[in-house]
Amino acid sequence: MTTAPEIITPPVTTYDASGALDLGALRALLAHVEPEVDGVFAVGTTGEFPALDAAERAALVRTAADVFGPDRTIAHVGAASVHEALGHLRAAEDAGVRRFAAITPYYLTASDAGVVRYYATLRAATDGELYAYVFPDVACSDVSPELLAELAELGLDGVKTSGAASARVDAYRDAAPRLALWSGNDADLPHVVAAGGRGTVSGVSGVAPRAFADLRAALAADDAAAVVRAQAVVQRLVAALGPSIARLKYGLDVQGLPGGTTRMPVDPPSDAVKAEIRAALAAAGQDLAAA
Repeated sequence: MTTAPEIITPPVTTYDASGALDLGALRALLAHVEPEVDGVFAVGTTGEFPALDAAERAALVRTAADVFGPDRTIAHVGAASVHEALGHLRAAEDAGVRRFAAITPYYLTASDAGVVRYYATLRAATDGELYAYVFPDVACSDVSPELLAELAELGLDGVKTSGAASARVDAYRDAAPRLALWSGNDADLPHVVAAGGRGTVSGVSGVAPRAFADLRAALAADDAAAVVRAQAVVQRLVAALGPSIARLKYGLDVQGLPGGTTRMPVDPPSDAVKAEIRAALAAAGQDLAAA
């Protein structure tokens, strides 16, 4: 028996018919996953953070901490500027959260020196755990393995990878072995665990948490056959649902859970993709309450 990997869920953000936050619906989604997963990554990319104002982000973090507890909540506080990020950090601290992730400065590409200044300022602002969030595909700014080693020297506690950065798990572990590492590649958990990573931040786990709980249990038990079976289920779910906020929301809708629309201009899935999502959820044993 080995230590079980962590499954961290970044929930979608729920809106009412007017487009305002629906925190009651969010509580329902969080209650759906809370028994099966290890924590919540509040206000991440899956939660459409660029489309939220500061007060909305704070409300979402408070709601996540209410359901999961502050110790199981990671608040994403990253922003285009460190000034904004510090405001999000203070709001999350006010909610009792002590674990924070910050995406690299985005929109305008930051130099390596700029990335270091950004994280050094955030590190000095809190004695909670602080993780770099590296998603170069959308943020433009990137963190090489060599730069991650420099960030580790600042006292950062971990790194969350997404997109192209998720292909660097081994290089990141070699460069900064002290840092905890979570991958945003939902289908890569066995590799992450083998490389010494902590686990996954999985948007798909917010739709089908039991499949990820089964994979976590198989990995913890070192049951190779069970890992193969559970990983096949996860891979089919990931192929159908991700990476797409609109697909994730549809996957919730067909289970009778609150998914709904997106704020960001994300196209809804086609009829063929909807059928694929339903089939993958049914194969995973999820109850399709609505077609």
